[in-house]
Amino acid sequence: MNLMIIDDHEIVRDGLSMLLQQSFCIDGRICACDGYEAVKAAVDFPADLVLLDLSMPGGLDGMTTLERLRKLLPDAKIVIFSMHDDIGYQKKAYEAGADGYLIKQLKRDDLIQSLDKILANQKVFDTHIWEDDTEGDQFNLIDLPITKREKEVFILTVKGYSQKDIAERLDISVKTVENHRQKIGEKLGTHKRYEWVETARKYKVFQP
Repeated sequence: MNLMIIDDHEIVRDGLSMLLQQSFCIDGRICACDGYEAVKAAVDFPADLVLLDLSMPGGLDGMTTLERLRKLLPDAKIVIFSMHDDIGYQKKAYEAGADGYLIKQLKRDDLIQSLDKILANQKVFDTHIWEDDTEGDQFNLIDLPITKREKEVFILTVKGYSQKDIAERLDISVKTVENHRQKIGEKLGTHKRYEWVETARKYKVFQP
């Protein structure tokens, strides 16, 4: 797994690096001290997991960095790691395509457990952000111009599942998943995952 850590405090970057290397199999690692450095690095570094601080100097805030990284790394797990324990920030992060929001006050074991969940394709946020459009087991995709099977692939993609995971879950080949995603993208007019998330919100895909 390739790891990217973005934080303006060296002690945080070094501490996270050490902890995650002890807990996960890290093949490659890169650290950035601000948003611009991170975006530049993401062009050539295929990160699988990104931990991103919100408050950073340099003119590119965490949310803007998140939006840019989501475009550059559509399949990466991007996690906000911040001192701000605020539901408003969490909602913004979710809407911008984050896979989780973890606070720096978390204990070591809780942090690792949360990252395990995120890497297993679960969204990790405060439960209150689901109150308006909850991520549950019931789905409402009325008016979306896609087939039933495409809806299943669409839902799992929005929830953060990889092509391999979707194939295993639906008992189809990875190539079939790729074909469904291609057709969905053509019908929706975009192949970008963060825009699919916006479409899911617009059509109230996830019902409480």
